[in-house]
Amino acid sequence: MLIRLAATADAPRLRELSETTFRDTYTEYNTPENMEKHVAKNFTIEQIEKELKDPANQYVVCEDGDTLTAFVKLVSNHAAKGLEGENDIEIERIYVRKALHGQQLGRKLIDFCTDWAKENGFSVIWLGVWEHNHNAMRFYEKMGYERFGEHSFVLGDDNQTDYLMKKYI
Repeated sequence: MLIRLAATADAPRLRELSETTFRDTYTEYNTPENMEKHVAKNFTIEQIEKELKDPANQYVVCEDGDTLTAFVKLVSNHAAKGLEGENDIEIERIYVRKALHGQQLGRKLIDFCTDWAKENGFSVIWLGVWEHNHNAMRFYEKMGYERFGEHSFVLGDDNQTDYLMKKYI
């Protein structure tokens, strides 16, 4: 498995991985209509290409041969309440193919992103995690993240709550 920074040429595989992993994780908790609205807005090839070209975004991918197995999307221009004045970067998305859960890919990706963030002058890395995703919260706590607030996340028409977690690096 290779972990590396993504390139624009990765857009088609990133689009597929984004949609697949998002659906695998959240379909059972949301209406089909809200899932379709979210996917149609966030996981088109045009949207992924736009994000890859935006200097405020950095995708990190894990690949096994020609297959993307996991990814992280980092965003440097999202300000979280409670981090004013910090040089922070957000983990906006982190997804691993369901068949590969338990193989430490999430940990390896977060370690890679933490090193990358340090090398690029960031002092805080943060993320939002759905309030009902207790497994993810435990994982982030094990990785040294602590809760510092919450914000709304709109999925389709459904207003949901994400807990905000941060780690000083």
